[in-house]
Amino acid sequence: MNFPKIVESLAPDLERVEAAIQANFRSDVVLIPDVSGYLSGSGGKRIRPMLLLLAAKACGYSGPRAVTHSCVVEYIHTATLLHDDVVDGAEMRRGRSSANSKWGNEASVLVGDFLFAKSFSMMAEEGDSRILKAMADACTLLSEGEVLQLIHMYNLEIREEEYLDIIHRKTGALIAASCQVGAYLGDARPAAVEALHHFGVQVGYAFQLVDDALDYAGDEGRTGKEVGKDLREGSVTLPLIRVFAQAGPAERERLREIMIRTEAVGPDGLADTLAMMAKYKAVPYTLDRARGYVEAGKAALSVFPDSIHVDALRALADFIVDRDL
Repeated sequence: MNFPKIVESLAPDLERVEAAIQANFRSDVVLIPDVSGYLSGSGGKRIRPMLLLLAAKACGYSGPRAVTHSCVVEYIHTATLLHDDVVDGAEMRRGRSSANSKWGNEASVLVGDFLFAKSFSMMAEEGDSRILKAMADACTLLSEGEVLQLIHMYNLEIREEEYLDIIHRKTGALIAASCQVGAYLGDARPAAVEALHHFGVQVGYAFQLVDDALDYAGDEGRTGKEVGKDLREGSVTLPLIRVFAQAGPAERERLREIMIRTEAVGPDGLADTLAMMAKYKAVPYTLDRARGYVEAGKAALSVFPDSIHVDALRALADFIVDRDL
């Protein structure tokens, strides 16, 4: 099963999710639906809602609550994007002007806050304390991950294990919670809940590592992300960590110069970094790590009997690691 087939199989549910996303943007404060709708409609693939829907179906649930909670996870994800772009000073998002460059940092932060509040209001109306706890824990980890990433900006000395801890929190936690919520909707047994959570954690690692690789090796026309964006913003991700760990003294000094002096990250600085990436095979290394996480995630699903929904979860994990390469 490939990605288009997965989307086709979920089409009625995804249409309901889109309708719920648009309906819950409503506010008499005009700027809120304007900003929320702008970012939400900018081309995301709805990976988190798809994982939640498939996890719920794998556990025997296909009712309307899955649509509501799919909307919730997408709101939380959208809120984090709004906040991230302010922190990063980003001017582009998915090939378009970022919300903060269009409406300003203040509006982006406040609309992000609205989306967080709205998501928890929707969960409170549903009244499932297990889901509220799972999403609250995920948001706590997510916030911690963002702070840790901020602390380690421009830090070429960060160890791989430290970076993996950051992405577990800032990316993996919400993806894992999406899968976990699907299991709760199906009143799955504890072993199944744990398996889906573990699957989500592994997929979260892979998702971020592929993003890291695409920043240095992706096609800007397909990814909507300018090559070297992380480098210019001072974000030290796994490909760069791998290069710095393998590099000789002169190469390390050049990398420090590029990182510390913003003006050095021009065409020459990016070219030198990419040359070192190629020399030390940093992008293939990152992608191999991502594929390892996907395989570990797929293995966790062995507690489930074979079904079209479990097959779709495995296929979606494969898509995440192979997308836009």
